[in-house]
Amino acid sequence: MSTVPEVLTPLQVAEYLQLAPDTVYRYIREGKLVASRMGRHYRISRRNVEAFLLATSTAGDAQMRSFAQSRVDGWLEEDQISEATREIGQRLLDGLSSRR
Repeated sequence: MSTVPEVLTPLQVAEYLQLAPDTVYRYIREGKLVASRMGRHYRISRRNVEAFLLATSTAGDAQMRSFAQSRVDGWLEEDQISEATREIGQRLLDGLSSRR
């Protein structure tokens, strides 16, 4: 794929990541890859694919920056992040933290 669209189907994600489509669906079910369900179909934002790649990165020397919870809470309030989005972000951060 020369240019990656903003919203992808699981098949497009599989092609982009060079994975089997069943693997993409499994990652969605396991909560490793965040997707939106539209009826019987999933759609994945390109940003979620990029976050998935970052979360599963093997870069051992990469360090996450630490911020005070009050600062994070301020950003979330300022950006008007919904509770569901906060939970998704927390799962991603927990996954990254457990890999240290």
